[in-house]
Amino acid sequence: MGFKFFKQRTSSHDKKNIHDVKWPGYVVTLTDKNFDDFIREYPLSLVDFWAPWCGPCKAMAPRLRRLSQVYKEKLAVGRLNTQEYEKIAKQYKIMSIPNLIFFSYGKKILNVTGARSVGDLKDTINRLLKKIV
Repeated sequence: MGFKFFKQRTSSHDKKNIHDVKWPGYVVTLTDKNFDDFIREYPLSLVDFWAPWCGPCKAMAPRLRRLSQVYKEKLAVGRLNTQEYEKIAKQYKIMSIPNLIFFSYGKKILNVTGARSVGDLKDTINRLLKKIV
């Protein structure tokens, strides 16, 4: 899996320490009202683009809940229903679901398509955390 990492942050807003962030500790339901704020707020966030009719998406829900607890205070996890918020899905060129995008302060750093195991996602998250901490 290839990674494209981000440049060092420079603005005073971006100098938040990972431990100074108010982490949700649960999977946040994202909408067009809170999506942009959610992805910009955290040093590392994960957004699951899903739809109610998607079987693999349903399988990912409990996995994401578990990850939100395992990585409490290190990772913010959110889910966006692509059927309800097509404009955002189009903006991020979501062609298949489930589609997981990792962000750091609003910048897309990694895209993973398809259902993944908790172990596979933990490996990915651990690699990303080493780069931002």
